[in-house]
Amino acid sequence: MVWTDVTLNRDDPREQKRMAVLRTGARLFNARGFDRTSLDDIASELNVSKRTLYYYVKNKDDILFECSRLALEFMQEATDNSKNLDMPPLDRLAIVMRSYMDLLSNEFGACLVLSKDRVLSNDSQKILHSGRRALDQTVRELIEQGVADGTIAPCEPKLATAALFGAFNWVPHWNIEGDRDAYADIADNFLTIFLEGLRARN
Repeated sequence: MVWTDVTLNRDDPREQKRMAVLRTGARLFNARGFDRTSLDDIASELNVSKRTLYYYVKNKDDILFECSRLALEFMQEATDNSKNLDMPPLDRLAIVMRSYMDLLSNEFGACLVLSKDRVLSNDSQKILHSGRRALDQTVRELIEQGVADGTIAPCEPKLATAALFGAFNWVPHWNIEGDRDAYADIADNFLTIFLEGLRARN
């Protein structure tokens, strides 16, 4: 990948190049690990000097933070849709988790679960932890709503949520080469297992 491979937005070519830096950084973090990836490695992948990267990012930590922040931002539409009370809680839960698996199929989503944020500043960690808590709370509340209206069997919502995310978050660890369609198939299989397990029996 080189600068010329990036489709530039005529209105904001700088932002397009910045995204190229972030995507390349995320891809290398996912493949090699954050600790074993340097800015020199990222610059080499893009065929630019390391100094050029500083026009777009502050440092390597900034790349990790932005990749993770953008991943959580991607989930906002799905969490907003989860508030549609015209749909049963299980259906809304399926929408959120399918969107989450779709996220995990791209560089930023995989980076969110494969790279630990403990290397980041306290302020950056707080922002990311807040985003993760909001996503966790969305799923937990959907399960609580289903238990309350009788469509989900009585269970501990916190544990059920942990089980869902535990299974989904493990996929990038063992399915690194999987594409978006492969991840969608995994999501369908996972949700068949989990949603049938949660569904209340008459």
